[in-house]
Amino acid sequence: MATPNDDGCTLTGALSVTTEILRSITIIHGPAGCAHHNFSLLHALHASRDFAVPPPVISTDMTEKEVIFGGEHILEEAVFCAAEKRPDLICVLSTCVSAAIGDDVEAVCRIPSQVPVVHVPTAGFLGGGFLAGHIQALISLSRFARRREQVPSVNLIGEKTLEYEVDEHYREVLRLLTLLGVPVNVRFVCGVTLDEISHLGEASLNILRDPSMQPVGEHLRRELGIPYIDSFPLGLEGTLRFLDLAGRHLSIDPSAAVAAEEALQKEMIGAFTHLRRKRISFPAAPTDEYRSRFGYELADMLELEVREGGNPVPLPDPFPVGTSGIRRLLHRWRRRCHA
Repeated sequence: MATPNDDGCTLTGALSVTTEILRSITIIHGPAGCAHHNFSLLHALHASRDFAVPPPVISTDMTEKEVIFGGEHILEEAVFCAAEKRPDLICVLSTCVSAAIGDDVEAVCRIPSQVPVVHVPTAGFLGGGFLAGHIQALISLSRFARRREQVPSVNLIGEKTLEYEVDEHYREVLRLLTLLGVPVNVRFVCGVTLDEISHLGEASLNILRDPSMQPVGEHLRRELGIPYIDSFPLGLEGTLRFLDLAGRHLSIDPSAAVAAEEALQKEMIGAFTHLRRKRISFPAAPTDEYRSRFGYELADMLELEVREGGNPVPLPDPFPVGTSGIRRLLHRWRRRCHA
């Protein structure tokens, strides 16, 4: 499933982040409909990842009365009720309606509470979409991190938890980092606790999911002094460059890791030699430069002929991460070519 970039609902983008924080509660300050369609989506996607219990989401259920006279009082009540459940964190997401009537959501979130409360501005029609909500949630949550003594480790920033194969992508990045002998400090934000987020500043390098997360990377560089790599590894050459770049950022000699990965790639390509000289075709007008570039790189590596009328092979969005992702993709190409 492709994750929207500049379209879709700002609220959905933020929810894809806040609902990944363990022992937290998300409050949506708006009409019940805003919460319902987003919760239904999250419930279905969490079920596909074998999460039996849906994330805790509360709606303030604004009605015509609150739209006319203001809804800050029902938000305050919702925060109080959520705090009674003793979560580690309460995330408050505003909506188009609450923003349009001028509710001061930030002021309500500043009212002293026994539980930390953070406001994530997500009034989409006032500017932004899914990506803006995702970015705003990450920046808002970074307030709980502090500069700390850094150790050789990395943070993974902005994983798209609604995208296809998110767990496979994580495992591949983890495998590559293991070649360098470097652990993952925090997945910001994917299945983590508030305490883990507070340790974000201990890493010496941030790895962004993709270049769309650069605003978050720049924010964390300014606030925590952590440099970043702007994307997970994509393509065969890109995976080798990723290892080299990560090693240099971490002051680790990457030559052994690069050599080991290059040997693995040669072995993998050798397992698909029966595809050589097959005629293939890519989807008409690929929507992004990444997919077309890496698709042609792979075709050249296997001496495939890309032409109209060839066997149609997929170029997934998002493109598979690392060498393991390429292996999964080649299995799909082989099935399409009946090789």
